Amino acid sequence: YGYGNCRMGLSMDFGKFFNDAFNMNNNNGGDDQRKNDSNSKDRGLYDDESYDDEYDYVGSTNIFKINVKSLKVGGCRLYLSLFFIGEANSPTKGTWRINQENGGLDLYFHDTTGALMILLEDDAIIVNRLGSAPSMNYLMEESTILNGLLDQLDEIAFDTSIDEKNRLICLHEPGNAIYDVR
Repeated sequence: YGYGNCRMGLSMDFGKFFNDAFNMNNNNGGDDQRKNDSNSKDRGLYDDESYDDEYDYVGSTNIFKINVKSLKVGGCRLYLSLFFIGEANSPTKGTWRINQENGGLDLYFHDTTGALMILLEDDAIIVNRLGSAPSMNYLMEESTILNGLLDQLDEIAFDTSIDEKNRLICLHEPGNAIYDVR
């Protein structure tokens, strides 16, 4: 008898959770109250002025950012996807799992201690590491994959057989941004 009542209370709590989490009632979920509460310890979480990078993730570390003159996001993402597909099983099968996200690529390491998040924007290439304590194996493979990524970016940016206006990546002068992050 008591078990049934507990189950009913649990499902009611889940219903409230899903309504609040997914905004199913088209309300603001109380965000206005949290934003206006000057005594809230978590005020920074809701204060738009304190949030610097919309692509920053908790537990992530910026590895590098390359500012570019122009970048063709779709073509560059396809080019790099094909490269990473070739590297996904290196050195062993299933080392990396690749996901295409809006504007970039995510590479997840098989031991789940870390991931690379590559964001391609019209004016920058941003690479972040997700994971607060990556394994030594992850760090070793990350350095290999990042060197390969930089080689591919260099190849794309400096392919003299393609007119500069048609290249997927054009760097700002003097054109040493990729070299600088190595």
